[in-house]
Amino acid sequence: MGKPKPMEEIAAELKDWELLVQLPQEIEGFTLQPGTGIKGQILNIAAYVNEAMHCRLDITYTSETFDYVPVKTVGLHTFRDERYFCRDRERFGQMLLAQLPELIRNVDRKTLHKMPFEAAEVGFEKWEFWRSLPRELEGYELFITPDNPLPYINGSFIFLDYTDFAGGNQIYFSYNIFRDELFAEMRSHHLPLTTESFDVKANVPAGGKLAALEQHLRERLQETLVSLKKA
Repeated sequence: MGKPKPMEEIAAELKDWELLVQLPQEIEGFTLQPGTGIKGQILNIAAYVNEAMHCRLDITYTSETFDYVPVKTVGLHTFRDERYFCRDRERFGQMLLAQLPELIRNVDRKTLHKMPFEAAEVGFEKWEFWRSLPRELEGYELFITPDNPLPYINGSFIFLDYTDFAGGNQIYFSYNIFRDELFAEMRSHHLPLTTESFDVKANVPAGGKLAALEQHLRERLQETLVSLKKA
């Protein structure tokens, strides 16, 4: 395999890439936008954006691994779809066109997802407590809920998310199918933070995990949302 091309050369060659002519201008409320160019190790080639939904799909090239790869953004969550990493530009283009409707569905919050079968014993489908949570709290929007979780990374599924989009503040709750744990992660002014205050470990029986989380939420949720804005 030859030496990878410099990012600047790859960017200059985009004008001749037939894929960019073939991409539809709109899919399910997501509008095609031109790329924003090179930023660090990332070349942003194009994007499908739904601003009202706070969701987007970016088509990128990364010099970290010398791959073309789609990048998903749902709210403040941004992650690469590793299924479609590809170093060959034309092969990537073929895959992208074939899988574009699915990729859009992945980031479209109108598309309903379910918790995986590994989470069945935890009882998310029967959990009613979340429905009592306010849709807005301390300037945060309840953005993700258990009836439409977000399949995330490394076996995690985000099932609750409170986000202050204007300030970049957030707390979100995940279940990890490999660790059998419920846990929270946060952002304060877009900076990621960790916390153990909401953890429900594997040693808690499956049927008691959500009840344990409920107690954490009652005791700490509101004060945590306030503190994130002050950090």
